[in-house]
Amino acid sequence: MRRSRRVWGLLVMSFNSRNYVDAQEFCIEVTDGTHDSPKRKEFGKYLITSKHIKGRNIDFDNAYLISEEDFNKINQRSKVDQWDVLISMIGEYCGFCYIERNPIINYAVKNVGILKAGTEAKAKWIYYYLNSPEGKNTLASLRSGTSQPYLALGALRKLPIYAPNNVKEIDLINHILSILDDKIELNNRMNKVLEQMAQAIFKQWFVDFEFPNDNGDPYKSSGGEMEWCEELGKEIPKGWRFGKVTDVLDINPKRSLKKGTKAIYLEMKNLPAFSARATDWIEREFTSGSKFINGDVLLARITPCLENGKTIIVDFLNAAEVGWGSTEFIVLRSKNEHALGFAYFLARSEDFRNHAIRNMSGSSGRQRVPESCFEFLLMPLPPSFVLEQFGKITDRFLQRMKRNGEEVKVLSILRDTLLPKLMSGEIDVSEIEL
Repeated sequence: MRRSRRVWGLLVMSFNSRNYVDAQEFCIEVTDGTHDSPKRKEFGKYLITSKHIKGRNIDFDNAYLISEEDFNKINQRSKVDQWDVLISMIGEYCGFCYIERNPIINYAVKNVGILKAGTEAKAKWIYYYLNSPEGKNTLASLRSGTSQPYLALGALRKLPIYAPNNVKEIDLINHILSILDDKIELNNRMNKVLEQMAQAIFKQWFVDFEFPNDNGDPYKSSGGEMEWCEELGKEIPKGWRFGKVTDVLDINPKRSLKKGTKAIYLEMKNLPAFSARATDWIEREFTSGSKFINGDVLLARITPCLENGKTIIVDFLNAAEVGWGSTEFIVLRSKNEHALGFAYFLARSEDFRNHAIRNMSGSSGRQRVPESCFEFLLMPLPPSFVLEQFGKITDRFLQRMKRNGEEVKVLSILRDTLLPKLMSGEIDVSEIEL
C-alpha cells in the first residue's frame, strides 16, 4: 500500500509501512561534479573522479592534479562541503559512496554525485542506507548503460531514502554503526603509521647506514668506519660487502601444491596499494599460478599494478599451508629466516621498485617484470646479525599489523551483518540508550 505523509517536515511516501523521501527532499541539494576534462598539472589541487570513490576512503594515490583556476571554476558549481555524501556515477565503482567528514576540502570532483546532507546525522544515515542491501539494490535499479554503467543526476535526485518515523532511530543506528566504523578506521590508520615507521627504519639502517652500533648509537653519524665500494660507487660500512639482490632473496622459491587441491587463493584485486596485508582471500582448487607460504612476499609484476604499489607479505595461512594466486605475482623470500620482513621492506624500497619498473618489457599496457632482472640489481649486503636485529624489530610491527587487520576483518563482518538487520527493523533499537 502506498500513501504520503509528512515526517520531519518532509513529504514522505510510505510503502508497506516504511517511509521514503526523495534524495532531493532529504538533502539540501543534489548535484554533481564537472563533466569537463581539466588538464593534468604538476602542481595544484586534486581532481577526484568516479574511480577514486571507494567507500570510506578516497583514492588520492591514483588521482591527478589540476590548476587552481580549473579547481575554482569547478567549485563555482560543484563545491564539496563537510557532510556531503559523494556517489560514484560511472564505471566500475558506480554506486560506491563516501562521506566527506573534513571541514577543509582541497579537491574538486568529476562524474561524482554530491548529496548535500547538511548535517552529520543525515550524512551518515544516507551512507549507511545506501550501503545496505536495500540501498544497493535501489542504486543498481537506477543505473543505465550496459558496458559502462552510470547513474544520471535526475535519477540521483529521485533516489528514495528510507526515513524512519522516529528521528531517534536514526541517531541510534548511526551511533552503533559508527562505533564499528571508527574502530575499523583507527586500526587501518594505526597499520599505516606502523608500516611507515618500519619503512623509515629500513631506510635508516640499509640506505643511510644509521643502524645501531655496539653502543646503540647511529653507526655512520657516530663515526662508524666506512669503506669505498667501487662496484656500488659509494661508501658502505666496514664489514658489509656488495652483491646482488638474489644473494639475500629467493625469487619464486619452489612450493608444492597438487593440481585440484583446494587451497587459499589470492586475487590481484585483493592486494592493496601501499599496504602490507591482503584485504581478502578465498578457497579454490589449484590449477596453475604462483605458490606461496607465510613469510613470502608477493610483488605484482604487471603494469599498472606494480606502479600502483601492489606488494604484500603473506601472513594469513596456517603453518606449513601452501596458498596460490595470480600468475602475475613474483614471490620473494628472505634467505635469512630470522628476518623475513626484510624482503617486504626491500621490495618497498625506492631502488628496488625503480629497478623493477625500468626493466619491464612487453607490449604497451601489458608490460611485465622479468624475474631475471633481479640478478642485475646490486646492493650493499649487511651481516646476518644486522639483518636479524632488523627482523626482531620489524616482526613486532608486522605482528601488530596482523592483529589489527584480523580485528578489522571481524568488525567488518559484524558491521555488514548488523547493517541490514538495523535498517530493516529486524533489530529493534528503541530501548537502547546512548
